[in-house]
Amino acid sequence: MKRNGWILAFPVMVAASAFTMAHADDPPIAISDNPQLFLDDYLIRDMRNLERVMVQPEKHTGNPVIVPEHPWEKRILEIYGTVLYDESREQFRCWYLANEFKDGIPDNPEYPQTAEYYTCYAESADGIHWSKPMVGREPFGRHEKHNVIIEGTHGFCVLPTPDDPDPSKRYKGAGGASVGESPDGLTWSVRNWRDAVGKNDTSTCVVQWNGEYLAYVRAQVPDPDWPAVMRGVGLSVSTHFLEWTPKETVFTTDKEDGYPWTQPYGISVTPFGDVLIGILWLLHLDEVEGNNSEGHMDTQLVVSRDGRRWVRVANRAPFLSPTPGTWDAGRVFPGTTLFRRDGKIWIYYTGVSTRHGEGWGEMGIGLATLPEDRFVGLRVREGATNGVLETHCLSFEGNELVINADVAESGLAVELTNAEGNVIQGAGRDSSHLIREDPLRYRVAWRDGDTERSLGDLTQGRPVSIRFLLENSTVYGFQIHDSKH
Repeated sequence: MKRNGWILAFPVMVAASAFTMAHADDPPIAISDNPQLFLDDYLIRDMRNLERVMVQPEKHTGNPVIVPEHPWEKRILEIYGTVLYDESREQFRCWYLANEFKDGIPDNPEYPQTAEYYTCYAESADGIHWSKPMVGREPFGRHEKHNVIIEGTHGFCVLPTPDDPDPSKRYKGAGGASVGESPDGLTWSVRNWRDAVGKNDTSTCVVQWNGEYLAYVRAQVPDPDWPAVMRGVGLSVSTHFLEWTPKETVFTTDKEDGYPWTQPYGISVTPFGDVLIGILWLLHLDEVEGNNSEGHMDTQLVVSRDGRRWVRVANRAPFLSPTPGTWDAGRVFPGTTLFRRDGKIWIYYTGVSTRHGEGWGEMGIGLATLPEDRFVGLRVREGATNGVLETHCLSFEGNELVINADVAESGLAVELTNAEGNVIQGAGRDSSHLIREDPLRYRVAWRDGDTERSLGDLTQGRPVSIRFLLENSTVYGFQIHDSKH
């Protein structure tokens, strides 16, 4: 491969006859022009000598980026809430959980009892340096000026809905026993939804998906052999954000996780193209009889295509984990959503120096990032020299194929096959070339002398399978879009 990114040739790694099998009865899968990530096997027909590798988010060196600094934050400050980038305001916005006292100080007029939990607000121009504007509209306990915007909420998720025709409902949110709307994310009208979600003492996550609002909440899972409440992930659904279905349990851990000593503590869900990506919070309890509280917390990735059924990613490899000896050594858990910005995936999370059940210790909100769309990579497994990935037959509307990959000198070729599994003329491995699009991606073309053909030129709108042939390279996903995308 030349330094400019053109692949000139590729060795025959696997005999072509190994893949010339009849696929005429395999109906094509329609895909959008969103990035297609290899988090699950939905698009994969055949995979040989490859393994999934989890990409660990890189924690910001200046963490934590949001810390307690006001009296009403002194007991708790954590991202039981949402951080997002607001394009209309050109700023990062954060809704987080805080607490001053568990129960106030009874009979002391200087320290009146307030809500046990409440939602506060912060904002930033760069996502690193944060301010806490005193946007509270009424006195809060003994505090005349403060940034408390909703009282009595536990783990409040904020969901922008800018297309709502009612300007008073451009933001929606839910947490604990409260659900409501806001025109600006600061002034909220909330109501009780406990009839639907019951006890809900974790961070709620609400998303819009396929014409529904999906609210992920705490579930209580009966287990006659467990002496306490077993934790799970519940789901409540609404069409118009008004009435909500009673929550149903959609996720529990299993023996492979270490059930019952490992339990789901919550889930952060983000619509990501054609899938929902979930960051699953896991509480790993000390295996001591009667213990349902003390343990450390980390996270794994899960993925869903319908919001109900969740698939584990990369053999349950840890995703975001505590760092021993630091401010987040005891537990980490993310905000309700992650987002793309400046070629990266941004993940804000709570870090706590102590483990769950052992007090609060040092606590704050940190930032971790990934290269854009690089959650999981497919690479040649140890002991093999090359690997092959072939998708199912795909239908699409775009004409350009772009892959997100780390490519070594000898490393990656792409060919297209028809419904019968035969390589399309002119779209073989020896003709494939990668043209660098940006630091993370390559456009795939096929060359015959001085003639260069795109995916659209070769397929003419017909469904095809894509075959990736890897050697010393890692592929994270692909995207098919129009050349004007």
